[in-house]
Amino acid sequence: MRAVFLNAVNELVATQVSRPRPEAGESLIRVLACGICGTDRHIYKGEYPSAKPVILGHEFGGLIEEVGAGSKFSVGQLVSVDPNIVCGKCDDCIAGRTAFCPDLTALGVNINGGLAEFVLTPDSQIYPVRTDLNPLHLAFIEPLACSIRGMDLAELKGGEKVAVLGGGVIGLLVVQLAKLAGASEIVLITRQKFRRDVALQIGATKVVDPISEKLADVVKNMDVTFECAGAIETFKDAQVITRRGGSVIVLGLTPADVELEIKPFSIVVNELRIQGSYLNPLTQARAAELVGSGDLKLDILISKVVDLSGVQTILDAPPAEGDIKYIVCP
Repeated sequence: MRAVFLNAVNELVATQVSRPRPEAGESLIRVLACGICGTDRHIYKGEYPSAKPVILGHEFGGLIEEVGAGSKFSVGQLVSVDPNIVCGKCDDCIAGRTAFCPDLTALGVNINGGLAEFVLTPDSQIYPVRTDLNPLHLAFIEPLACSIRGMDLAELKGGEKVAVLGGGVIGLLVVQLAKLAGASEIVLITRQKFRRDVALQIGATKVVDPISEKLADVVKNMDVTFECAGAIETFKDAQVITRRGGSVIVLGLTPADVELEIKPFSIVVNELRIQGSYLNPLTQARAAELVGSGDLKLDILISKVVDLSGVQTILDAPPAEGDIKYIVCP
């Protein structure tokens, strides 16, 4: 089978390897779609820890090609995959904090993932989806699961003023989730006009260009702000535009060595809650169901579909102006 290996930092190799065979408790999945996200770029550049060599790709799904002995799944089933494999027995797993499992192993990070024609997957990670689902939408289920986690932490009840910093896939999924949660105002803040236009089509009530407008003057007193850009500037902006007693939910991922100064006094006197949101603990099934429901607008987020030969070009450059989601179809 064909696969794309990360052999070292900034070194990708597309090559032929033997197709794996599933044992008991495993299934072989023919990959129909695998998304490329910011984490993949961080891994490629050495800014996020991973195994090497490893086949990248953690946002994927496809058809079950072969099953191991005693499997509850069937050949031909359309499925999504939760890439984060946990022990299920430690204190964190038992408490539902699976993202903190000390034995967490991730497909596409620590072991081979979805940038290949086939992926060997533990049955514990497989979630069937509707048979008539657009296969490209399989690439949205894992990032949606991460976004749902952020929404859970935000605890929206309906009627809140919500700001979203960053117009990438996570930001635009959060816009739609905030709309479904009944937010009264949804403000998307991003420099790219195309992404602002898309946001208005999928649920944002207002969009802001932080270059042409002074953000603190036009966005104020937000109940919840989602930081989805993974940048120092937006992390600081989030604290400025959130009301006293409000919440900042940090979904964006910076390089691992990034540091910044904070003002504890401001956090205390404003009773500002700054909450990180990591991975997708116990949200993959909900994400698969929501994608299958048709309640989200996903086609508008797809910018480019490539085969395995296009992965290198995508990872070598930041997203092009106006691009949102790249999907690889091996």
